[in-house]
Amino acid sequence: MKITVDLPDLQEVVAASVEAAMTDKQAKLFGWKYFTLKEAAELLQVKVSTLLDKRQPYLTELEYSQNGKTFWFKKQSIEDFITNRIIKKYRR
Repeated sequence: MKITVDLPDLQEVVAASVEAAMTDKQAKLFGWKYFTLKEAAELLQVKVSTLLDKRQPYLTELEYSQNGKTFWFKKQSIEDFITNRIIKKYRR
C-alpha cells in the first residue's frame, strides 16, 4: 500500500506564516518598555556587576524594578541617562 500526498503550495504557505509570526513578535518587542539586566549593561557599556554595584550611580539614577534576581530597567530611563551622561576626567 502506497499513499502519495501532493501539496503544491505548502512551502509558500509555511514561509508566509513564519514571516507573519516574526513580524508580530517584532512589533511586540518594539512596544516593550523595559530592558533586561544584560541589555542595559551592554547599552551603558559596563559590566553587569558594575551596574548592580550600590557604590556606582546607576541604581540610584535609573528606574528599575526587581523580582528576585531579575532586574527590568525602563527604556526611557536608560535613554535619558545615556543622553545626559557626562564623562568626568579626574586628574591626580
